[in-house]
Amino acid sequence: GMIGPAAVSAAPALAKATTDDDLHVRREAIQALETTKAGINVAGPALLKALEDPEPSVRVTALDALVDLGPASVPTLAQALDNPATRYWAALALGEFGPAAKPAVEALTKALDDKRPEVVHEVLIALAHIGPDAASAEPKVTPLLMDHEAFVRNPAAYALGRMGPAAAAAKPALEKSASGGDVMLRTVSSYALAKIDPNDKAMRDQAVKLLKEALHNPDPRVESAALRGLLELETPPVELAPELTQCVEVCEVSLVPEMMSVLAASGEAGLPALTAALKRPESRGQAAVLLGRIGPAAHSAVPSLLDAISDEDPEVRREVLYALGAIIADKGPADPRIVAALDDPEVRVRATAAYALGRAGAAAKPAVPKLRNLLESDDPLVRVVCAWSLAHIAPDDAQLARSIVPVLIHGTKSDNLMMRRGAADALGRLGPAADSAVASLKALENDSDESVRAAAADALKKIGSGAAGKSPR
Repeated sequence: GMIGPAAVSAAPALAKATTDDDLHVRREAIQALETTKAGINVAGPALLKALEDPEPSVRVTALDALVDLGPASVPTLAQALDNPATRYWAALALGEFGPAAKPAVEALTKALDDKRPEVVHEVLIALAHIGPDAASAEPKVTPLLMDHEAFVRNPAAYALGRMGPAAAAAKPALEKSASGGDVMLRTVSSYALAKIDPNDKAMRDQAVKLLKEALHNPDPRVESAALRGLLELETPPVELAPELTQCVEVCEVSLVPEMMSVLAASGEAGLPALTAALKRPESRGQAAVLLGRIGPAAHSAVPSLLDAISDEDPEVRREVLYALGAIIADKGPADPRIVAALDDPEVRVRATAAYALGRAGAAAKPAVPKLRNLLESDDPLVRVVCAWSLAHIAPDDAQLARSIVPVLIHGTKSDNLMMRRGAADALGRLGPAADSAVASLKALENDSDESVRAAAADALKKIGSGAAGKSPR
């Protein structure tokens, strides 16, 4: 397995080892079949048999291997649906392939006759992921809306919705479910009706209204289903912002990331909720990331971001500082808390604090002494980012330029792409004061990365006529 594809000639022996008495050997043999890239003809039968293994960890490993084989394993998994012992796992794997699992629709439809709710649930989810190409299963899916198990009813409605207009025959049954007392089924059925008849504006508006109401349901499963339904109905993010703003502070933690992604897409309308999410430790990091993506338009969030700099998690501190850098963009402030972060025990946090100060531009001049001291740091990343920052804060300071140009020249030779690009950018900011860097910048014009080459070319133009044909000092 560690040898990889070059060991594919061992695949037949590995396939045999998947039936070894020792579960560890079985599991390692399956993983080796995967990493040696043994084809479906050799690996398929062994992996199919492994789905019956009494040890769950072996079954899961076999499932992962079949998924890794890609759509080529669909016929094998369709065959596994015929075996009650492997049906659940086969359906679970087929759901990963989406529309590519179309050849298994007939076998999946037949598998709906299974008496185990958990098996039927996975079969329905697989059909839902296949989408319109699974419409031939509609006659067997629709009656499941009346199943005594909610674990079956809800995915049945979801599968019908994913089939779209091709599942039009299910509308009467879905309309009945959408007006019933089961909140989850009502939610999913409303979504399904809107998907089946996308041209019915009244139907869509009704579904969106009901799904928005379901976002406030205390059951996180209903909340999650409502959010997914609204997104699949392509509800404009800005239209969802007011609802999600109310939800993000009180909803189940697992739903926060998806909600915040929608809020970020809504632009300034989502700012209140993203700012509020900074108060929750479990959502602070992602909120910072998304606010940073919004950029200067998120300036109202700066006070809350500054408060979040003291988070216990260094990765969160780093994301908060990065967001501040993206937002303040030449406007400041160079808050003392950002300057204090230059003393953070974590190298990446110190470097990001320097970046944020550089983005503040001239407003960060009070931080110059500390940044200058860090030019002597033991860490090359900190040195180069501090030099970059100083070039942005005081590009016209000739004395300062003499201190930072050597650091930036060294940065142009780094293995780190971002350091090379940043060094070139900073040298360009210094203009003629960086003419001793011409040779290093010319070397970057042959860099393997296009963005580095562009930064070097731009810097050479800014340095001026000394860049063209003049020998560097």
